[in-house]
Amino acid sequence: MYYFINNNKFINTNKIDLTRRNVVILNFEDFEKEYKDLNIKDECYFLCKDEQKRFSNRFEIYEDFCFSSLEILNLSTGKRSTSKVIFILKNNLFIAIILQDSLRFLEDILRESLKINVENLTLERYISVIFNHLVDGSDEIMSKYEDKILNLENKIISNNNQSDVNNQIFKIKRQLSYYLKYYKSLNRFIDLIEDNYDTISNNSECRHIEIFSLRIDRFISDIEYLLDALIHIQDLYTTSLDYSLNNIMKVFTVVTTIFLPLTLITGWYGMNFKNMPELAWKYGYIGVIVFSFIVLLLCIIFFKRKKLL
Repeated sequence: MYYFINNNKFINTNKIDLTRRNVVILNFEDFEKEYKDLNIKDECYFLCKDEQKRFSNRFEIYEDFCFSSLEILNLSTGKRSTSKVIFILKNNLFIAIILQDSLRFLEDILRESLKINVENLTLERYISVIFNHLVDGSDEIMSKYEDKILNLENKIISNNNQSDVNNQIFKIKRQLSYYLKYYKSLNRFIDLIEDNYDTISNNSECRHIEIFSLRIDRFISDIEYLLDALIHIQDLYTTSLDYSLNNIMKVFTVVTTIFLPLTLITGWYGMNFKNMPELAWKYGYIGVIVFSFIVLLLCIIFFKRKKLL
């Protein structure tokens, strides 16, 4: 589909007019048929045809065009998207080649953004609208993971069911890292535009792209903050485990210390020497038992006063 800007609106057309500012939305099969009509050099065409390059996130600058391939996430659903697109930027020409888009998420955004109605409509304004749609739902994602991290912290502090805490930490970290990679890829594309304004348009005013760039930087900072918070949560969890282990060891130590005198008494009266007077005393057995209980009681009182029990 071909569109050009006329009176601050996008007009659908059957043939590209390179004297105007144009937007082209195609699938790869149509691009193969029509790339010569778009005045695309063979160098750019073979770059798009290379599966390794078109199905990996790439950002490359050539003499008269910029090439970028991106994986697109549907942040509003929170699920991994299969959308994949190539963007080619030339003077007065923005081409979107849709490689994969199972739910038509990306195509809907590209077409919906064409309905923008503003004064001084430019390609950079259209691009900024597209990418703002591509990060819709980001604030909700940040809020959701912030709540998850706070719940983990509360669970650790209150010692409630910590058996799966470590798995939850790694799961959240893996998901946040995935989002961070996505935002950084968008940021690299915006950097590509900012460094090559003349490749997109004769208009050097790219204020809306710069505003979006600041927005992406904020999302990246938010995710990095959440990842740092996860590190502190993991440290807190490790400290909690160490504290629990220390408490267990303290209990075992106190119990062992309490029964140590009893072990000594048992060993003492287990020697059975001939001249031990207690062996002939008829109350010797009961006496040792009473003495053992007294020693045990004194040990318990001592550890209670020392607040070790």
